[in-house]
Amino acid sequence: MKLSAFLKDRSLLLLLHLTCMSLLAGFLHITGYAGANITLICIVWLMILSLFLFSFYLQRRHYFRKAADILDHMDKPYLLGEVLPASCLLEDKLYRDMLRRSNKAVIEKIHALEDAQQDYRDYLESWVHEIKTPITAITLLSENIRKTAADDSSGSSKRLLSDSGDSITPAISEVFRKISLENGRIENYVDLILYHARSEQVYKDYLIRKTDLKEVVYEVLEKEHLLLIRHQVQAEVLCGDQVFTDKKWISFILNQLILNSVKYRGDAPVLRFETHRGKNNITLILEDNGTGIPAEDLPRIFEKGFTGSNGRDHEKATGMGLYLCKKLCGRLGISLSAQSEYGKGTKMLLTFPLSSHNGPPPG
Repeated sequence: MKLSAFLKDRSLLLLLHLTCMSLLAGFLHITGYAGANITLICIVWLMILSLFLFSFYLQRRHYFRKAADILDHMDKPYLLGEVLPASCLLEDKLYRDMLRRSNKAVIEKIHALEDAQQDYRDYLESWVHEIKTPITAITLLSENIRKTAADDSSGSSKRLLSDSGDSITPAISEVFRKISLENGRIENYVDLILYHARSEQVYKDYLIRKTDLKEVVYEVLEKEHLLLIRHQVQAEVLCGDQVFTDKKWISFILNQLILNSVKYRGDAPVLRFETHRGKNNITLILEDNGTGIPAEDLPRIFEKGFTGSNGRDHEKATGMGLYLCKKLCGRLGISLSAQSEYGKGTKMLLTFPLSSHNGPPPG
């Protein structure tokens, strides 16, 4: 608080004193007091007023500096009314009481919103688990029918014939392969909803343990094998390290990165997975030879809702996949970054901090 601002705030008080001083001086002059005595009285008055105002200014400045310091170091600033420094002024007591009442209303509103959000998340998670049952059933039915159709085409069972007498087994197999692919897309979108709902409370759902990165990569590739086969995507896996992390969450993150690579694939697409062990970390690199990311888009690809020029030129994109991956990596203490050259491909780097549990470097 500046002295000039304080004096401006007390301008009415100063004006009152000056008016009273002028009236007193005029009255004393009329009653015959000597001019020197009147001047002395005015000087003493001004000195006492100045001393009072300056002392009061120092006291108020100290009070507000202390309050500002408390506010700067609070995790929950809306609780300031509960921790304001004590003051003997009635004005400060009234302000503190009003702040407390206001803060109480805010806290109650926050709790109500938190409860509503938690109810919504609980319902969403319940819905996701329910919807996964028919999704899994569709997947199993499609796989069974495709296998039956494959057996028919090889002559191991009775062939299905159309009215013209031609075999329709290949057509049935193709239809159910497409159903499986679309069902897989539905499942991925459902997973996106589930993990987004859980992203604020990852600590309630993850289990940190030693995880074989090669095993995780193979499991994710197996899950998306129909999509990879459809687009003739080759995969090279060169992962020989283990890290301490949550396997389920890392699988989801890798799955989203693979889907992105397939979506923005180039000719003869290839996915390459490899790990590099540093002094303090292990980095899992997913490299593709797809369309790459324009230099102007690269710094923003992890922003919520950002799709960039690639998202506009290719299939419909939500801009949520990479955003959620970045958010989950932050929750798990993993660094996620990207390197790309437009037209040549992209590298996504997952860097896991290395602890004493990971053991010494090989060799």
